[in-house]
Amino acid sequence: MGKTKKPIDWTAIERDYTKTSLPVRELARWYNCDEKAIRLRAKAGGWLRPGQETSAVPPQAPQPLDALVAPIVERLREMAPDEPVQTPDIVERARRVALRMVDELETITSRRGDLDVLIDRAFAGEENSKQRASLKKALSLSDRAMALKNLALATKTLAEAHAPAGKKAAAAEDARSAGLGSDWGDDLAGPAARPN
Repeated sequence: MGKTKKPIDWTAIERDYTKTSLPVRELARWYNCDEKAIRLRAKAGGWLRPGQETSAVPPQAPQPLDALVAPIVERLREMAPDEPVQTPDIVERARRVALRMVDELETITSRRGDLDVLIDRAFAGEENSKQRASLKKALSLSDRAMALKNLALATKTLAEAHAPAGKKAAAAEDARSAGLGSDWGDDLAGPAARPN
């Protein structure tokens, strides 16, 4: 008569996989199961090894800002079709949103440990940990760094959109209008405009 196979304790395996640095081969030996089964279950469940959540993931290339901003501007135009959309208004509103997002990012960064514990508590004992893994990934250094990089790029673009055409154009305008309405400015005008 054959032995009855003992059921595999996946909860304990997940705990040891995510909390210890035991090799998967040792875990398989300890729990009397196949090493490949543990790897497949870990991948499907989004289990992370200790220290893996802070490992540097290569950053994704940011999307071009034009592609992100154009739909927003179009939606704003659709919301108020009778009123022309003013660029300074959009820039100011976008600047306020960017500032709020920086505040949120700062809060997440300063409370990362607390949020990590809350996520663990919320998903404790659940077999499907994809949601937990995705939430922990959102707290990861690489995701926060990417958010900061995108916010910096958006802020730079907003500043450029709000600025005049450029430094040379601003300097030319300043030079052109510097002496208007004064005797000095009139002296710089062409010969026909000079008083005799």
